Amino acid sequence: MDILSLLLSYLLLYKYVTLALVVYCGAALLPLPSNAMLLAVGAFSSQGYFNFWLSLAICVTANTLGDLTGYAITRHYGERVIKKLKIDKIRFYHQLQEELRVDAIVTVFITRFAGWLGTATNFLAGLVKVPLGTFLLFDILGNFIEPGIALALGRIVGDYWNNFSGIFELITGVFAVGTIIFILIRIQRRIEKKYSA
Repeated sequence: MDILSLLLSYLLLYKYVTLALVVYCGAALLPLPSNAMLLAVGAFSSQGYFNFWLSLAICVTANTLGDLTGYAITRHYGERVIKKLKIDKIRFYHQLQEELRVDAIVTVFITRFAGWLGTATNFLAGLVKVPLGTFLLFDILGNFIEPGIALALGRIVGDYWNNFSGIFELITGVFAVGTIIFILIRIQRRIEKKYSA
């Protein structure tokens, strides 16, 4: 039995509790098929088994709490780990840290749509000490839009949600790669501009 089938069986048994736990764990660290599950929840909402708006509220809350967990861990312990590993002695680390601070708003918001890249961004945002208010605002905004799209798409396609889950995962993967390229190009241009002056 694959992980999605297992999660769906728990979802049908425990409904919103399973939804909250899977979304939280997927945002905090575990690579779970959250988007495919959200498509299923959207499809189930079209049949009246789930409430669409309650599901969206649970997803936004659980996703935000999972993101804050990663952010808080590295905000609190990240500097100690960096010093222990002597990464703070590397010049590139300081350049990258500064560039991530400058791009914090764009990075936090965009990576909410990029699957696993969002989790990495949570840790980086805590490490470079992005202000909590800034992180939280753009995290909640992205966490409202991204699961909203998945739930709505699942609701629209109904019983055929499984046919779209692979496509949705592919789109998320392509978006993640595009986001990485976009951020790296912005950082490279700013570094080149700073050192060419």
